[in-house]
Amino acid sequence: MSLVKEVYTIHYLDIGQGEPVVLIHGLGSIKESWENQYELSSNYRLIIPDLRGHGESQEYNNISISVFAQDILSLLAKLGIKKAHFCGLSMGGLVVQEIYCQNNQIVRSMVLSNTFSYAPTCLGQLTVMKGARNLHSSTSDEYTTYTAEKCLYRKETNLIDAAKKMFLIKKTPYLASSFSAIKSNYLPILPFVKAPTLIIGGQYDEVNPLFSVLQTKWFMPRAELVILGNCGHLPILEKKNEYNHLLHRFFHKYQESFL
Repeated sequence: MSLVKEVYTIHYLDIGQGEPVVLIHGLGSIKESWENQYELSSNYRLIIPDLRGHGESQEYNNISISVFAQDILSLLAKLGIKKAHFCGLSMGGLVVQEIYCQNNQIVRSMVLSNTFSYAPTCLGQLTVMKGARNLHSSTSDEYTTYTAEKCLYRKETNLIDAAKKMFLIKKTPYLASSFSAIKSNYLPILPFVKAPTLIIGGQYDEVNPLFSVLQTKWFMPRAELVILGNCGHLPILEKKNEYNHLLHRFFHKYQESFL
């Protein structure tokens, strides 16, 4: 059973029992986007927040990767959680890296899924500006459909419909989050990360190309790398069974050694 709770402006799901696993969604997405991963609650306590300005959150001020991390750390403190596994998809992966920067002692292990650690400034700005133009010239449904299709390798109707349900795009926090994301640069800290790390990429990810995934891996030679074949930006949907198996195997591997 899931239970939606709120701390300050944070709405979140708290599902299952066991070692805490924090699942952090991507840009314009919602906590329910992790629905296909709820089955992990049979082995872990899943903490799944809506980031500030996303999902049920009505707080649109101070939108940034740094504040996202602060919000989650505050939530975990309220819950009395001193150690957790973290998994972030896309922008959520940036939040995981920021959490490690702010409090590495709370990170038992981390999964950086379909994300990056640094985007060249000019490329990042061009990408965000293009997205902003499309966002302003489209209806909400049109932009959500565009986003869902871009995130998928298989452009099948049933998958597009399922992917659309993972997003609730609010223009103001969406753009603020985008600009904060492209300013991120975690490359300098990666070689010094001590927490076990799994990096996941999609073979045909149009949103976060493999170059970005391999760049992160190059700076973290001890990290484990898995590239999911015939997959786009949403392995939590397109490769849900394989993805869940990867997470369970990885978290189980490290849940004892760091107790």
